Amino acid sequence: MRLVNVFFIVLLLLVLMVLGNLYLTNHDLLMREVVVFGESIKLQSVILITFLLGFLLNVLYTGIMEVVRLVRGLNDSADTRLVKRISERLQDARDLVAHGLPREAKGILENILEQRKDYVPARALLGELLLKSGSADEAVKVFEALCRDDHDQVEARYQLAEALMAVRNPEASAAVLKKLASDHPKKALRAWRRLRAIHMEGRRWEEASEAHKKLLAHFAGELTQGEKAQGAALAYQVGLTKVEADQYKDAAQIFQQVIKDEPDFVPAYLSLGRCMILQDQEAQGLEIWLEGFRKTGEGTFLQEAEDYFIQLGRPEDGLALLRRVAATSKHSTTAKFFLGKMLYRLEILDEALDLFQEVRSQVVYSPILFFFMAKIHSRRGRIDAALNEYRQLLRNLGILKLRFECAVCGHRSQDYQDHCDSCGSWNSHHFMFKESDLPEGPIRGAESGSWLAML
Repeated sequence: MRLVNVFFIVLLLLVLMVLGNLYLTNHDLLMREVVVFGESIKLQSVILITFLLGFLLNVLYTGIMEVVRLVRGLNDSADTRLVKRISERLQDARDLVAHGLPREAKGILENILEQRKDYVPARALLGELLLKSGSADEAVKVFEALCRDDHDQVEARYQLAEALMAVRNPEASAAVLKKLASDHPKKALRAWRRLRAIHMEGRRWEEASEAHKKLLAHFAGELTQGEKAQGAALAYQVGLTKVEADQYKDAAQIFQQVIKDEPDFVPAYLSLGRCMILQDQEAQGLEIWLEGFRKTGEGTFLQEAEDYFIQLGRPEDGLALLRRVAATSKHSTTAKFFLGKMLYRLEILDEALDLFQEVRSQVVYSPILFFFMAKIHSRRGRIDAALNEYRQLLRNLGILKLRFECAVCGHRSQDYQDHCDSCGSWNSHHFMFKESDLPEGPIRGAESGSWLAML
């Protein structure tokens, strides 16, 4: 019995005591008759009938409510037992999936849904199972129905997007993710990331860039520094699409913004310089490349300038440019190397060798430097000097130390390893010694020359 009923009974007893006192003190008054519905009835009888009627109504109401609670409790208990039984069966299905038995798991899930068609966990797991087993079309139907029945099913909408991607419908997948991001902006981190990836896979760089901007605007604190840096790469790709459409002015503006945001972004300098040259602004384009070299010290800018002047048949202008850079740049070692390389390319060997020897003491690693020096000594007939440079080249490359190679990823190591540190494959390391699979026969003269000549 509930507390309110106990309180009511106590209150009723108090009322009875008060009524008893009133009856004793007002006996004469209570014995008087009153007319009710045309009948004469003593006043005390009216009071007594009213009291008994109220008491009976309260007992009747209390009894009915207790019966209702009992029936409801029995129903809840049955529902609880059913939910518990279904939960256990659902866990069995998960275990079967984990053990690689999807068909058996699917049978259990279908049985659960026969009992409770609206059981969300079973429907979601069935959709995941269908998606993983290659039945993407069926998975789409399951997730669509789940999302249609309950728009707040965020995870189901993510799964629907993945299922649509599996059936090669990226546009529909992107639409689902956009709607999800709109409906649940605080839970849209995954949606914008997935949208960005979908657009990148489809090479829709402008849409990918917009998705990245949404991430920066709403979830900057949850992005890694590397992920934030993707914005420059995406903007750069947008610029390249403008170049492909011959929209050089628009592309140049995009590349300029990329450089402003990321001053060390080498590809933007290269592409901006090319855009300027394609707009007949050679001086500005060359200056942009030199600015990129001053900012980063990256030799690819000097290589770009060298190739540009060689292709135009103006090597003297290229040499003049590289001489100026080598004389004024703080990255003089790199500039002198590229100047020497261009001199070598133009057969000005002695001056090239002087430059290579000048920078040699300042270079920690550059196999190509020793290669060029060896070639020059060889062509001048200084075989011993050439051999010495080739030895330095081999030391730089570490070829004599790296004797084992992974057959899976190609990673090389000095010592044998039971598994590859790079890709984790076991029993994949082999000694770098392979027999020729060429047919037996005399070797032709063109292939039997000196190895120095072949280099």
